[in-house]
This record gives sequence, structure tokens and C-alpha cells, in this order.
Amino acid sequence: MNQRLEVPWEKVYDYVLTCGREHDPEQFVQTVLEEMDDLVSFDQGLVYCLDENRRVVSQHLYNIKSRWSNMYLQYYSFMVDTNRKLSGTVNERFDLPFVDQISWEDEPVSEFITDYIMARGVRCTMSMVLFDQNSLPRAVFAFDRTRSAKFSERDMAIARYVAAQLNNLYKNFFSDPGLVPGSKRNPDHDKLEGLLTKREREVVDLLCRGLSPAHVSKTLHISVSTTYKHIAHIYKKLNVSSQQELLVRVLGSK
Repeated sequence: MNQRLEVPWEKVYDYVLTCGREHDPEQFVQTVLEEMDDLVSFDQGLVYCLDENRRVVSQHLYNIKSRWSNMYLQYYSFMVDTNRKLSGTVNERFDLPFVDQISWEDEPVSEFITDYIMARGVRCTMSMVLFDQNSLPRAVFAFDRTRSAKFSERDMAIARYVAAQLNNLYKNFFSDPGLVPGSKRNPDHDKLEGLLTKREREVVDLLCRGLSPAHVSKTLHISVSTTYKHIAHIYKKLNVSSQQELLVRVLGSK
């Protein structure tokens, strides 16, 4: 490897060891996100944890306001190009970890680019995906730069190396499905189901699929005001205060 792509092995090993000390999957992905800046610098970042159906179970943000993430999950995730969707096809390759770079200034102009990416000042994004033992994507990372400099070949080489190590560590969490958010074996699911009426469960299901309250009202053929009343009752019963908390509570119980 030439000097330009020289990997700082000591820092890489320290990073992997730091992440490997975490014994909780949520804390693991949060550490992966927050400590990456010591190896590959970035300005904003997030990670979405997915269930086996690629629905968002939880999220962790780094220097990003939650409203931007909510905007993506509730709106843009349904309209962006297939390759940018969480439900898009992402296959695990054992010979090459999934690490990619997107230079947004080179992408065709669209509402997503103009009103979401550029509005946040993002110039380029390095994405990384970790998989479970069945090669399903379960943690999707986005490391954003608002500066003009793209991620270098060296940055990408470092990210690919650590991704391979992190992926092996992450798979270990799935040896006990009950440990992972979104597991169907979580006994809290039946308890939550018992707290809600049939209509409220229908509303929750649609919200968890990413539909907005307006779309929920159309789907269930009820007024928007009635939909919001149902949502208010759901929030009170489940002791949550936002749709984000609702997603984490409900999807985490399945």
C-alpha cells in the first residue's frame, strides 16, 4: 500500500476494541457512529437500526437535529431513488464490506437533493451497512461532510477495513434474538397490544410503516382530526411524546 493510502493501524485497532467493549447493540452502533470521527473526519452522522423487514427500530444522531431525520423517515424515504431507500436492495459481500460514497453535487437535481441534502449543507456522504447472520442489513450509517472535500481513497480504505471487523462483532448480537430491538420474541409486544384498541393498533401499524397522519386518515377513511385524537390516546397509553419515540417503543417490542 502506498504512503498516500497508509492506514493508521494503531488507531484502527483502538477504535475496533472500543466498539467491541460494548455489550448492548444500541450502545455498540452509537459508539461506532460517535468514535468514527477519530479515524475518518465527518461533520454530521446518523445510524438507523432496522428490523428484518427493514423498518426503522431506532436511530442515533451525531450533530444532526432530529427534525431532519424525522423529515426523511416520514416523507423523503418514500420518494427518493430506489438506491437511496432503506428498503432498497443492499446485499452483503463477504469479499468487500458495504461502504460507499455519494457526491451530492454530482447527482441530478431533485426535491430530495435541493430541500433535504443541500438545505442541510451536505456535500458528500459516506454510507456503511452492517448485516446480521442472515446477511440482512440491520444498521445503516451515514457520515456526512458539509465541506467541499470528498472522502479520500484513504478514508474509504480505512472505513472498509473497520466495517469488516465491526460487521463480525455486530453479528454476534443476533445469536440471542431477544437482545436485538425489533425481535419478535420480545414479550413486551403482547403487553403493548393489550393496551390499544383495534383502531389504535391500525393507526400504529400505519405510522410504523412511515405514513403521515394525513395518509393514515385517508387509508382508514377517517378524518384527520380523528386520526390525531387516536394518536394522542396512543401516546398517552404508551407513555411517549413523539412519533420517533412511538416507533422505538412499538417496533422494539416486535
